[in-house]
Amino acid sequence: MTNRAAHFVDWLNQRFIQQGAPVQFSHEGPRVAAHGFGVALESAFQPIIGAVSGRTLGWEGLVRPHSLAGESLPVVEFLDRFATGDDMARVDRICRSLHLANFVRATPADGYLFLNLHPRHLLSTRRHGEVFSHIADAAGVPPQRIVMEILEHKTSDEAQLADAVKALKARGFLIALDDFGQEGHSVHYDRLTALKPNIVKFDRSLIAGGSEARRYLLGRLVSAVHALGATVVAEGVETEDEAQIARDAGVDMLQGYLIGRPHGELSEGRLPLAANA
Repeated sequence: MTNRAAHFVDWLNQRFIQQGAPVQFSHEGPRVAAHGFGVALESAFQPIIGAVSGRTLGWEGLVRPHSLAGESLPVVEFLDRFATGDDMARVDRICRSLHLANFVRATPADGYLFLNLHPRHLLSTRRHGEVFSHIADAAGVPPQRIVMEILEHKTSDEAQLADAVKALKARGFLIALDDFGQEGHSVHYDRLTALKPNIVKFDRSLIAGGSEARRYLLGRLVSAVHALGATVVAEGVETEDEAQIARDAGVDMLQGYLIGRPHGELSEGRLPLAANA
């Protein structure tokens, strides 16, 4: 672990102790883990690559909760323990700080760090991005390399969500809309124009299946998102055919098990063979 990463972990611990948060960041072997709320939290990173170049452009940080006995816990089950309020805001920030600590530990020369941001968090604070801007600054990672992924969950106040996103952008963070097009989440289409994200991550349901009608729809959606000035990531790419369908539609970046599975280290993504065909 670099001196910068070790100092950042010490800084995090001091900050959270001062705030009375029930969490302690510690070094678990080569990685950083957070202990608190009766669980241990670890990071896993999934690579995201350029659809044509195959170059690894970034990683999505994913939290992996474990019971104190070492048993894996479902992420949704863990997050559902926290309603809107200080606890939700704090645990969301802890998860992002954990990923940032492990990102700094790996010291990538470049690339983006994608961090999930639960909408309930944005309804839990009025100082949108203020605290995390200080955390990112302490880590030495500029906000322009951090992509805040707005999860698909509905909120009780979409107008407040839009104001929060605007504030995050003003602080330099990039914004991504996650799981766009997922069945049963029509709220995404409203958010596309209301939030004006920098990146739109298409749900895998949009690339699964190879009918001409679905390919046509995918191409039109990609064009519409590009027209709004946003970049498109195809999520959940699991086969060579799906990767090619995404490329043919003009998708900019690829993410999924074919590209690389979530891993504790910042691994390079795999260029699908179809790109060379």
